[in-house]
Amino acid sequence: MATTPPLPISNIVSLSVSVAPAAASANPFNQGLFIGNSAVIPSYGANSRLRKYAAATWNTAMLTDGFTINEPEYIAAGIYFSQNEPASYIWIGRQDLTAIATATLGAGGMGWAVGDTFTIAQAGANYGIGKVLTLAGSAVATFSIIQQGTGYAVASGLVCTAVAPSGGSGLTINVTGLGESLLQAAQACRAANSVWYGLAVYNPADADNLALAEWADPLWQSTRYYIWSNDAGILNNATNNLAVQLKNLSLRVLGVYSTTQGGLYPNNIYAAVALMGLEMGLNTGLAGSFFSPAAKQLVGIAPEPLTETQYTAITGNFFNVYGNFGGQFLWFETGLLSNGQPSYLWLYLAVLVAQIQINEMNVIGSLPAVPQTNAGQQLLITACNQACALLASIGFIAGAVWRGQAVLGLATGQSLESGYLNQSQPYAQQSSANRAAGQSMPIYCCITTAGAVISVQIAVYTQQ
Repeated sequence: MATTPPLPISNIVSLSVSVAPAAASANPFNQGLFIGNSAVIPSYGANSRLRKYAAATWNTAMLTDGFTINEPEYIAAGIYFSQNEPASYIWIGRQDLTAIATATLGAGGMGWAVGDTFTIAQAGANYGIGKVLTLAGSAVATFSIIQQGTGYAVASGLVCTAVAPSGGSGLTINVTGLGESLLQAAQACRAANSVWYGLAVYNPADADNLALAEWADPLWQSTRYYIWSNDAGILNNATNNLAVQLKNLSLRVLGVYSTTQGGLYPNNIYAAVALMGLEMGLNTGLAGSFFSPAAKQLVGIAPEPLTETQYTAITGNFFNVYGNFGGQFLWFETGLLSNGQPSYLWLYLAVLVAQIQINEMNVIGSLPAVPQTNAGQQLLITACNQACALLASIGFIAGAVWRGQAVLGLATGQSLESGYLNQSQPYAQQSSANRAAGQSMPIYCCITTAGAVISVQIAVYTQQ
């Protein structure tokens, strides 16, 4: 007997199934980079410029890669991971001391044009590239090095081969100086990877510290430079010492004065690495993880033997030191950036900014459109609220009285119980030009922070 096949239910109830991609997340702000000058990591090619190592396997992995236990990178990683709350990862980068630093013209050749590029040949060297700047006829008069390359040695008469766009020949140059600066190495590491946040370098001079600090400060949302210095001028409050210069420039960098104390404690050269490891380890992003680096121990670093005058000279210029307080408290103090503000303030502001940006991108990317209506605006405000709620769970944002200027509906002296308020004006007040440009109404994010105690004042009253 024939049976009638059933009709599909989709005639009545039609369904479509889609799986949304996972929302993007912000960088963790808890991975540090240490730059050394060992030649283990190649500067160009596959797996070049920097490597990532995990806390559980860093030592064997670094030995496998070719580092030895006596190299600065290996020692730095050990100190970084030795802090009481160890970080999960460290990045190791390379400063290439065989790159072309300076060069002069040998023979100008012929057939060149302004803008031509050329490779620089030397046995065992690669990737050096120059660019023609000016000509004398068709011969090169001046040039610049646009890619420093690797493996070079000081030498004269190196043959250059045209790359583009013309067919010049006969050009030679003389390599007169070698080595990347620490700033150039840091910039190359940043170009190679955007995940790492903390930065410390091996044995920087004052000029390196200033160059790196001025580079890192405007990048505060992605880069924090940890400065090490043993400059006696900091200790003695000499005119225009490094700490004073950083203070006058009001830079958002975290510096520590530490010496090798006559060779007794050679690993004190890694004090900034220990400090970076401390902050990267404490910044877990978990609930209740808010921290200040003040009053913390730096494992693997010896405290400085300081007089009160020396301590005041260091900290008065917003530099930091690891000291022995009262003979029993080995503490890092005071935890201030060179601009005089607490280290945690700009760290967690960077986290908050990144979280807001990621949340807003996820909202815009997850919907067919975010309408330019008050309801659509609320979706964007909610994304800001979620970012602030995360920072409140960490403990950075906390309820307090708003002491800033009045912002829309928030008045000076008003209590912010949650520690944050995100608000905007209605779309009825939006200009036609901004609406046509697809802009939302501006969101005003007001937060109050928990703060952190770094010193205590007590008055004792007694009666006989």
